[in-house]
Amino acid sequence: MKNIKLSLSMLLLGIIVLTACEKTKNITIYNVPVYEQLYLVGDATPAGWDIGKPTPMIVDPNDPFTFTWTGPLTVGNFKIPTTTGNWGCDFFMPVVNDESDLTKTTIQLVKGGNPDKKWKITVAGTYKITINILDPGPYTIKFVKQ
Repeated sequence: MKNIKLSLSMLLLGIIVLTACEKTKNITIYNVPVYEQLYLVGDATPAGWDIGKPTPMIVDPNDPFTFTWTGPLTVGNFKIPTTTGNWGCDFFMPVVNDESDLTKTTIQLVKGGNPDKKWKITVAGTYKITINILDPGPYTIKFVKQ
Protein backbone atom coordinates (compact mmCIF):
# COMPACT_ATOMS: atom_id res chain seq x y z
CA MET A 1 0.00 0.00 0.00
CA LYS A 2 2.90 2.31 0.82
CA ASN A 3 4.38 1.68 -2.66
CA ILE A 4 1.08 2.57 -4.34
CA LYS A 5 0.87 5.85 -2.41
CA LEU A 6 4.49 6.64 -3.28
CA SER A 7 3.88 5.82 -6.95
CA LEU A 8 0.74 7.98 -7.07
CA SER A 9 2.56 10.82 -5.31
CA MET A 10 5.44 10.62 -7.81
CA LEU A 11 2.99 10.51 -10.73
CA LEU A 12 1.12 13.55 -9.41
CA LEU A 13 4.39 15.42 -8.86
CA GLY A 14 5.47 14.54 -12.41
CA ILE A 15 2.21 15.88 -13.84
CA ILE A 16 2.56 19.12 -11.87
CA VAL A 17 6.18 19.56 -12.98
CA LEU A 18 5.35 18.79 -16.62
CA THR A 19 2.42 21.18 -16.55
CA ALA A 20 4.57 23.93 -15.07
CA CYS A 21 7.27 23.35 -17.72
CA GLU A 22 5.01 23.65 -20.76
CA LYS A 23 6.07 26.31 -23.23
CA THR A 24 3.80 29.09 -24.40
CA LYS A 25 2.10 28.26 -27.68
CA ASN A 26 1.10 30.75 -30.34
CA ILE A 27 -2.26 30.10 -31.91
CA THR A 28 -3.26 31.70 -35.22
CA ILE A 29 -6.98 32.21 -35.80
CA TYR A 30 -8.25 32.63 -39.36
CA ASN A 31 -11.56 34.15 -40.32
CA VAL A 32 -12.62 31.41 -42.73
CA PRO A 33 -15.97 31.93 -44.44
CA VAL A 34 -18.37 29.04 -44.14
CA TYR A 35 -20.71 28.62 -47.07
CA GLU A 36 -23.03 25.64 -47.29
CA GLN A 37 -23.36 26.08 -51.04
CA LEU A 38 -21.62 27.77 -53.96
CA TYR A 39 -23.04 28.28 -57.44
CA LEU A 40 -22.05 29.08 -61.02
CA VAL A 41 -23.82 31.89 -62.86
CA GLY A 42 -23.12 33.39 -66.28
CA ASP A 43 -23.70 32.84 -69.98
CA ALA A 44 -20.97 30.16 -69.99
CA THR A 45 -22.98 28.04 -67.48
CA PRO A 46 -26.13 25.93 -67.90
CA ALA A 47 -28.11 28.43 -65.76
CA GLY A 48 -27.13 31.51 -67.76
CA TRP A 49 -27.35 34.80 -65.86
CA ASP A 50 -30.35 33.69 -63.75
CA ILE A 51 -29.20 34.51 -60.18
CA GLY A 52 -32.48 33.03 -58.94
CA LYS A 53 -31.54 29.58 -60.28
CA PRO A 54 -27.74 29.41 -60.62
CA THR A 55 -25.98 26.09 -61.22
CA PRO A 56 -25.16 24.52 -57.82
CA MET A 57 -21.73 23.14 -57.01
CA ILE A 58 -21.37 20.05 -54.83
CA VAL A 59 -19.78 20.29 -51.39
CA ASP A 60 -17.36 17.49 -50.54
CA PRO A 61 -19.03 15.41 -47.77
CA ASN A 62 -15.62 14.93 -46.12
CA ASP A 63 -14.44 18.55 -46.50
CA PRO A 64 -17.00 21.37 -46.15
CA PHE A 65 -14.51 23.85 -47.65
CA THR A 66 -14.15 22.08 -51.01
CA PHE A 67 -16.74 22.41 -53.77
CA THR A 68 -16.80 20.76 -57.20
CA TRP A 69 -18.86 20.84 -60.33
CA THR A 70 -18.48 18.90 -63.55
CA GLY A 71 -20.45 19.81 -66.63
CA PRO A 72 -20.61 21.73 -69.87
CA LEU A 73 -19.36 25.29 -70.21
CA THR A 74 -19.91 27.29 -73.38
CA VAL A 75 -17.92 30.22 -74.67
CA GLY A 76 -18.80 33.14 -72.39
CA ASN A 77 -18.32 34.46 -68.84
CA PHE A 78 -19.20 33.26 -65.35
CA LYS A 79 -18.62 33.93 -61.66
CA ILE A 80 -19.37 32.09 -58.41
CA PRO A 81 -22.06 33.49 -56.06
CA THR A 82 -22.43 32.29 -52.48
CA THR A 83 -26.22 32.46 -52.49
CA THR A 84 -29.17 32.63 -54.87
CA GLY A 85 -31.45 35.49 -55.78
CA ASN A 86 -29.13 38.34 -54.80
CA TRP A 87 -26.63 40.10 -57.08
CA GLY A 88 -25.31 41.93 -53.99
CA CYS A 89 -24.13 38.73 -52.28
CA ASP A 90 -20.51 37.70 -51.83
CA PHE A 91 -18.84 36.14 -54.87
CA PHE A 92 -15.70 34.15 -55.52
CA MET A 93 -14.07 35.75 -58.54
CA PRO A 94 -10.82 35.76 -60.49
CA VAL A 95 -8.16 38.29 -59.56
CA VAL A 96 -8.53 40.09 -62.92
CA ASN A 97 -11.65 40.60 -65.01
CA ASP A 98 -12.18 38.39 -68.08
CA GLU A 99 -9.62 35.87 -66.83
CA SER A 100 -9.25 33.33 -69.64
CA ASP A 101 -6.08 31.62 -68.38
CA LEU A 102 -7.64 28.66 -66.61
CA THR A 103 -4.25 27.51 -65.28
CA LYS A 104 -4.29 30.40 -62.78
CA THR A 105 -5.50 29.05 -59.44
CA THR A 106 -5.81 32.14 -57.24
CA ILE A 107 -9.30 33.47 -56.59
CA GLN A 108 -10.66 36.07 -54.23
CA LEU A 109 -13.76 36.53 -52.14
CA VAL A 110 -15.44 39.76 -53.21
CA LYS A 111 -17.83 41.05 -50.56
CA GLY A 112 -21.04 42.37 -52.11
CA GLY A 113 -19.85 41.37 -55.59
CA ASN A 114 -18.12 44.66 -56.30
CA PRO A 115 -15.81 45.12 -58.16
CA ASP A 116 -17.34 42.70 -60.63
CA LYS A 117 -14.90 40.22 -62.22
CA LYS A 118 -15.59 37.12 -64.26
CA TRP A 119 -13.85 34.14 -65.83
CA LYS A 120 -13.96 34.03 -69.62
CA ILE A 121 -14.35 30.60 -71.21
CA THR A 122 -12.85 30.66 -74.70
CA VAL A 123 -13.11 26.92 -75.48
CA ALA A 124 -16.45 25.18 -74.93
CA GLY A 125 -16.43 21.73 -73.38
CA THR A 126 -16.94 19.69 -70.25
CA TYR A 127 -14.97 21.00 -67.28
CA LYS A 128 -14.41 19.91 -63.72
CA ILE A 129 -14.12 22.92 -61.41
CA THR A 130 -12.81 22.50 -57.86
CA ILE A 131 -12.73 25.33 -55.31
CA ASN A 132 -11.02 25.28 -51.92
CA ILE A 133 -12.06 28.06 -49.56
CA LEU A 134 -10.26 26.82 -46.46
CA ASP A 135 -6.83 28.16 -47.33
CA PRO A 136 -6.97 31.66 -45.78
CA GLY A 137 -5.07 33.25 -48.58
CA PRO A 138 -5.29 32.83 -51.37
CA TYR A 139 -8.37 30.76 -52.02
CA THR A 140 -7.90 28.39 -54.95
CA ILE A 141 -9.72 27.12 -58.01
CA LYS A 142 -8.75 24.38 -60.41
CA PHE A 143 -10.13 23.78 -63.90
CA VAL A 144 -9.74 20.42 -65.62
CA LYS A 145 -11.08 20.08 -69.15
CA GLN A 146 -12.57 16.58 -69.47
